Amino acid sequence: MRSILRNLITISIFFSPVTMAFADDGILFKSQRDYLASKGFTFDPYVIEDYVSVYKGGLIDNNTWLGRFDLVSELDLEKAGLFKGGLVHLDVLNAHGGLKPTADHMAGDLQTVSDIEATRSTRIYEGWYQQSLFNNVFSVKFGLIDLNSEFLVSDSGNLYINSSINLISSVWVSNNSDATYPEPVPAVRLKYSPNGSFDFLAGFFQGNALSNDVNAHSTHFGNAEGLLSIEEGQYHYKLPAEGGLPGTVKGGFWYNSSDGPNASTFNGIGSAILYDDNYGGYAMIDQRVFQINETQGLNVFFFGGGDPGDRNTLQGSIAGGLNDIGLIPLRPKDVMGVAFTNSFFSNKLGASTGHGGSETTYEWTYKIQIRDGIFLQPDIQYVRHPNGDDAIKNAGVFMLRTEIHF
Repeated sequence: MRSILRNLITISIFFSPVTMAFADDGILFKSQRDYLASKGFTFDPYVIEDYVSVYKGGLIDNNTWLGRFDLVSELDLEKAGLFKGGLVHLDVLNAHGGLKPTADHMAGDLQTVSDIEATRSTRIYEGWYQQSLFNNVFSVKFGLIDLNSEFLVSDSGNLYINSSINLISSVWVSNNSDATYPEPVPAVRLKYSPNGSFDFLAGFFQGNALSNDVNAHSTHFGNAEGLLSIEEGQYHYKLPAEGGLPGTVKGGFWYNSSDGPNASTFNGIGSAILYDDNYGGYAMIDQRVFQINETQGLNVFFFGGGDPGDRNTLQGSIAGGLNDIGLIPLRPKDVMGVAFTNSFFSNKLGASTGHGGSETTYEWTYKIQIRDGIFLQPDIQYVRHPNGDDAIKNAGVFMLRTEIHF
């Protein structure tokens, strides 16, 4: 454990001057990047590294290392003098680390303690074209799209490392992780924004996506069946208190026309009963309840979702928490958060799947901004009743995340 911590600190120290070179005025490459940005081309390479230690309970007391490197680039066609309202986006991802035992094999949980854990691979993560029309009132996007990049997004929940505080677990489990990290699928997204208060989104994603063994680089799009559609409405507002406390309410539903490994139960003689489709709904709220200024204050959030218990491992899930931005006066950009996530296993499938009751995770985290583009984030999670399996002990997990934007 000590050697891994030393490695994390070494990486942070090593990359700090590199990041400073991109951030400081007058340093090589900054002027070139500014010039390219003025012509519509931007790029944002970043790396996230997680040290994960299951120090108590779970399946095994051990530690591991997870990481992802993204090279994100965009071309604004209007700034480039080519086409008004056009935007090209490409994100090339390298997922690394995760040597056995992996984090989920250590903790034994369903909701997964790290949102960057993935099969080691280099792939096109997202690659899409977006066209905005009528002064950005309407836009259409098509290509490889991560469903969670625009749908089911909680701005406050994005602080946390546990996967199910970033994305409602009943949605990604019931859809077998299709259309989300690290395997986005071909999709079309429509968005209508009539004013600054309302947004309406509709997405149509390839259902039952190809497995990582077949599509390790996100370059194969055929031989998959079904359609996953999702519709979401968003309302943005400010409460008439303390100069206006911003909040957002979202709600939506999804429908998947394809079969999946979760979509089965058993009759009295042990034969599988297959369902032709799957569906569910969700709602979420993000609300600032106290603020010092526009960037510092206390935010609360809550969301939940549900789907049929006769064809899904999970029949519902909830999550919530609170974030304090600038808790320490001398650290105005640091964020501390406490949250929980709870997934309810299907009562109807309990006998056939071996899962029962619920799995609950509590998380405390503190994101420290070392300087622009460099973050260090210690994190503690406690997983109660992992995977709904009475044989797995409650797990205590310590994590340390390093995030560097170049």
